[in-house]
Amino acid sequence: MSLFEQAIEQHKQLIIDELERRVWERLEPRIQQELHARYMTVSEVARYLHVCEKTVRRLLRDGELPSFRVRSSILIRQQDVDAWIERQIIQGE
Repeated sequence: MSLFEQAIEQHKQLIIDELERRVWERLEPRIQQELHARYMTVSEVARYLHVCEKTVRRLLRDGELPSFRVRSSILIRQQDVDAWIERQIIQGE
């Protein structure tokens, strides 16, 4: 590969890196907003954690996972489930 071709490849990579950075800057706030706005049912949390619903209900009862009710539905924020997972990882270290 000639020096000219190498320079072209380096320039292309710089352009790609800059485009990725710009796209991420625009998308990250939307992604974070979606993550924070996601509410899950008991069955969705069970599937997410690969456990049975009884285990999720126990976590809710014991106060390990915060939740709220909308009429008869129990809802849990995904960010709270993810935070619980992180705590489990840290405690397991």
